[in-house]
Amino acid sequence: MLESLREALRVLERHARVLELVSDHEPVGIERLSELSGMEWHKVRYSLRTLEREGIIRPSPRGAVLTEEAPERVRDLVRELRDLRERFDALLRRYELLLDRMDRTQGEG
Repeated sequence: MLESLREALRVLERHARVLELVSDHEPVGIERLSELSGMEWHKVRYSLRTLEREGIIRPSPRGAVLTEEAPERVRDLVRELRDLRERFDALLRRYELLLDRMDRTQGEG
């Protein structure tokens, strides 16, 4: 039931790692990012494309660099992640209450 969510989290974690490396080593190319991260180059390239589409990085002749808008774009991501965390916490509480009700119901029977 949660496998697609797990995969989405793995991809977000990969994007975050690539962004950290671009921030630390800019300008930096795909091959170097692959070496630094231990990720396959096609996964690095996918993350770079995603980060570029989001306006966080841009290509340059020497490799990927942060955009001037990067801090605001990352700030937006942080806000969205905090909102998701709140929603996950609420959902977890619902499932915990449901489980508690189920346990009590089975204990009565």
